[in-house]
Amino acid sequence: MWHLPEWIPGLLLGHPQRSAVLSDRDARLVAFAQFVAAFSWNYVYVFLPFYILRISPHDRETTLLWTGLILGVTGMASTLFAPIWGGMASRVSPKALYEVGLLIQVVLFACFALTTSLPVLFLLRMAIGMVGGTSTMGLILISAASDHERITSNVGLFQSAMTLGQITGPFVGAFAADLLGFAPTFLLGSAVLLVPFFAVRLKVPWVERLSPRPPAVPITRRRFVAGWLVCFTATLQLVFLPSVLPEILPALGVPGAAAVRVAGAIVFAYGLAAAAGAVVVSRAAGRFGRRRTVLVAGGLASLFQVALWLPASVGLFTALRVMQTGLIAGVIPIVFAQIAAGAPGARIGLINTSRFSGNAAGPLLATLFFAHFSPLLLYGTLAALTVVSLAAFYRTPLTRVRPA
Repeated sequence: MWHLPEWIPGLLLGHPQRSAVLSDRDARLVAFAQFVAAFSWNYVYVFLPFYILRISPHDRETTLLWTGLILGVTGMASTLFAPIWGGMASRVSPKALYEVGLLIQVVLFACFALTTSLPVLFLLRMAIGMVGGTSTMGLILISAASDHERITSNVGLFQSAMTLGQITGPFVGAFAADLLGFAPTFLLGSAVLLVPFFAVRLKVPWVERLSPRPPAVPITRRRFVAGWLVCFTATLQLVFLPSVLPEILPALGVPGAAAVRVAGAIVFAYGLAAAAGAVVVSRAAGRFGRRRTVLVAGGLASLFQVALWLPASVGLFTALRVMQTGLIAGVIPIVFAQIAAGAPGARIGLINTSRFSGNAAGPLLATLFFAHFSPLLLYGTLAALTVVSLAAFYRTPLTRVRPA
């Protein structure tokens, strides 16, 4: 008798609804899925400002503001909806939520190829942000797969995979847009999102709705707020640059014809450093302590942030950016691991809003400063915000339990 291959009913019907204890292998698989998802989400990130510039009927200042809004609205929507997604994990399987979110985004990304309207692009990016809480589901799955000793390294792996996807996506997208044109590149990015859907659908065991373990150290409100601010300002430093590269590169001697390719190469280079930093710095926290590691890495990154104003060549500018992102990227998983251990889904979603808020504010802040002020003021502002958040983080004892 002829039988269907096992993967076909698994794809259509899902796994049997049984509880599963996830392992380090499952954590690595979720990290891989998040890498591919982040790759696709950020595939358009470098060439989208150039696409907006081409189709915009407005002057330079208005076009810059539209660019900031279109790039930033995804993070704004994700900030609002991530806690909702996290809260849903206590009622619905986080694995099922992850899969549904990916399928919705497949459709939304394909719609990019069908419009040349700036308002429609804005609405599509907003809709993608509304279902962007899938990364919160990934964090919940990672937390479920990790014991107390492994959670920092597994969250570091997750953050590294996501960062690597965020950076390799724009690099590949820039060259794809140059070779294929904008519309085919949008469609290709949509198709890539099917890979993490299949990986999680077929390989990750069924996970029941979230029932968090009691944390080893209860998370106080002050601790949570301080950690949120550090992750937010660190994300600002990570994401602000692509939206203003069309303004920066001519001053560094890059001709217009090569701007998209050079932008992709710069983002790829500092993305590799960010992915490595997420692993290396988080491991250093186990030796030197979390607060001390966050303070040193974040402080040095802020110095390099201000130094971005100095270079007159694209090579030196890229080198400084590589050092900056390698340090600042390692800060985020350390704080995430502290708060995610044993936390309910809503709280994991809430700490994840620090990234989404940073993703939204970074492009808006950068384009606003470039439109009306100076690059040095932008770099100094980003560094100052980071230093303030680090001071708050350092002054908040992360092992203190607030009295009842």
